[in-house]
Formats: sequence, C-alpha cells, structure tokens
Amino acid sequence: MQKQIDKFGLIGKDISYSFSKKFFTQKFINDGLNNCSYENYDISSISKLLEVINDTKIKGLNVTIPYKESVIELLNHIDPIAKKNWSS
Repeated sequence: MQKQIDKFGLIGKDISYSFSKKFFTQKFINDGLNNCSYENYDISSISKLLEVINDTKIKGLNVTIPYKESVIELLNHIDPIAKKNWSS
C-alpha cells in the first residue's frame, strides 16, 4: 500500500520568488518527514482558494501577499491570539 503524502503550501500571487518551497522541502527531509510535500499555489484571485483547499491531502497552508487579509473572511475559525493581533 502506498503511503499518503501530506501536502503543505504557500498561497499567494506572483510568488515564484518565494523561498518557502525550497525551505520546507529541505526541512521535511532533515526531519525525516518523507510523507510530506510543500508546493507554491500561485493563484490569480482569492476566489481560487477553494480550488486549492478541495484537495483533501492538504494539511496546512501559509498565506502571503496579496491575500493575507482577504483570506480572513473565508476562515471558519480564527485562533484567539491571531484574531487579537489581526484586529489591533
């Protein structure tokens, strides 16, 4: 039976410059997390986020410009600490 790959990634626009994919890929290797992958999800609009998160293998995402604030409205839950920092 093939092991499921847990996916993680970065959501943003025009993010080819980002070091995140290289950083996290190396971190997964260093930590022996052979069942994890990290991808850049370069989307043209925050409305495309739903297409990304419909992938049930995705376990976590980072969000960068220009969607850092607009993603808040799409969340089901915000950690109280994050909510306090966002609304400050």
